[in-house]
Amino acid sequence: MESYTYLFLFVLQLVFTVVVLLTLLHEKRLQKQQEKKNKQLLTELSNLREEIQAMTNTHFTFIGKIARISESTMTALAELKKLISATEKLKKELERIKAAPSRNIKKLPVSRKQPLPVNPTLGSKARKKKRLQTGVAYGRS
Repeated sequence: MESYTYLFLFVLQLVFTVVVLLTLLHEKRLQKQQEKKNKQLLTELSNLREEIQAMTNTHFTFIGKIARISESTMTALAELKKLISATEKLKKELERIKAAPSRNIKKLPVSRKQPLPVNPTLGSKARKKKRLQTGVAYGRS
């Protein structure tokens, strides 16, 4: 009977050892899977960081453009206000002129291109060429 008891204890110890080894193998496999998953998650995290950085750069670029557009809009608004003010002044002046037209009429000086004096050393072809270059009559033509 004792031999069966020892055999039973041996088998029980063997079964326990096998169960422990299987458990260790299973844990090792789970650990490898977890490490693989962690690497994958780290890669995804790195990619997401790069995307966030790109989006941040794009965001700052757009904010800069919006600021420039806003500044130019404010400048245009100021210029429009000046134009509106000048238009209002011109309307008032026009109404004043319409109210008393006879005493407000003034002759404005007319600016014309004055012909240059005749250069006797230039021939007619040279004067014509000079006139074409400058757009001004150079003496006789």
